Amino acid sequence: MIRLFDTPAAAQGDWTRRDLLQAGLLGIGGLSLSGMLNLESVQRAIASRVRKPARNCIFMFLNGGQAQMDTFDMKPGAPEGIRGPYRPIATSVPGTQISNMLPRLSRLTDSYTILRSASHPLSGHNSSAAYVLSGHTPGSDSSIQPTPMDHPTYGSVVSRIQPAPAHLPSSVLTPRLLFDMGFPTPSAGGGWLGRQYDPFPVARNRMMSKAPVWNGKLPGPRSLALPKDISQSRLASRRNLLGSVDSAFTAARNDAAARTLQAHQDKALDLILSPECQSAFDLSKEPDAVHDRYGRFEMGQVMLLARRLVESGVRFVTANAVSNPKNTRLSSFQIWDTHFDHFRLYNDTLLPEFDQSLSALIEDLDTRGLLAETLVIVMGEMGRTPKINKSKDGGRDHWGRAYSVLWAGCGVKSGRVIGATDKNAGEVIEAKSSPDDIAATLYEALGIPHETVLEDIAGRPRRIAEGSPVPGLLA
Repeated sequence: MIRLFDTPAAAQGDWTRRDLLQAGLLGIGGLSLSGMLNLESVQRAIASRVRKPARNCIFMFLNGGQAQMDTFDMKPGAPEGIRGPYRPIATSVPGTQISNMLPRLSRLTDSYTILRSASHPLSGHNSSAAYVLSGHTPGSDSSIQPTPMDHPTYGSVVSRIQPAPAHLPSSVLTPRLLFDMGFPTPSAGGGWLGRQYDPFPVARNRMMSKAPVWNGKLPGPRSLALPKDISQSRLASRRNLLGSVDSAFTAARNDAAARTLQAHQDKALDLILSPECQSAFDLSKEPDAVHDRYGRFEMGQVMLLARRLVESGVRFVTANAVSNPKNTRLSSFQIWDTHFDHFRLYNDTLLPEFDQSLSALIEDLDTRGLLAETLVIVMGEMGRTPKINKSKDGGRDHWGRAYSVLWAGCGVKSGRVIGATDKNAGEVIEAKSSPDDIAATLYEALGIPHETVLEDIAGRPRRIAEGSPVPGLLA
């Protein structure tokens, strides 16, 4: 069940008594039931939110948490041991300064808005990620493993309400596991909407590997590749045979799990057999100059893939922005969890790659006319501590109480700074915004009223967001 209030009937004023009662129950615009029963009040509530919504979204996830005071919330007056070695530089927006480590992005500040007041009370990676990937708190830092009734991630909600064409996945997550902890992050899938709304996972491959040299001819995800000895026609024949067997099996069992499995198989095969889908994931179609502009490293190639996917019609891409430094203590790639070697990692790879890949994405989307229909959000699950710890080369630890989020593209105002933190970038002092509020803003930018209610797999009504849109951010 979906209860949205921008339906054709609503736009034409053709409301039934049941529509009005449901609208009153869900409380559009904070109106009471009696107010909602007034047709003019209903129409005013709808008209007040009419604007051009974003068609798709790229959610650049800064896995591990980016340091706000070293990037978009500089505090040059903070004492030694907090401010770090970087200095603020002027940008294309007078009065707005960001880190000197982000020169390309400094020239594009008129294309995005910085929210400096994101905040939540959690401190664990998986719990915090679950919160910011869904806009719904898991409750505590002990909630680190996924359950079937987790709140769905944004892409799953978008897949339910605004699905992509049948030959494409509606939502893509790359790479599949957000953290190398042996299990996925909670709220990174369909959750209470059901597994059929899980994002399509792109497994790490040579595109996402620790490779010192890139040749610009990168393969698509392994999950879409066929074995060399199986043609598409042969696979189609196998599919027809399997479909006959599966249909009989599912009918005999009348089992929901069996139906879900068959739906997953059908979707996977549709994607494998779709030339359009194969093309969307094929980075080898991009010219060498484009690979060079995004950067021949994992973060850059993931951003390039994200652009190709939304250009092809994928509605939501969660792009995991990780790096591949030469001397990481992690097994294969470096996330933004810099408890040690913080400034070495920021200097050598994380910030230069971030600056290059994100600026390339924004400029490329704009040049292609896609920024006018694409919402871009850049955020981690937390920020980092103002105080530099005493580990090798200094590090910054977990800090959810204050961090920055970038917003660009369709549905949001650009060239602004919203919110503020204290002198050490440690506490929000203006316009505090929770992940609940960020979720509400995201949905509204996509043309989905944040008060929308969906039924979960048990038939119970659930709100997709509990917060309110961030004031001053939406266009």
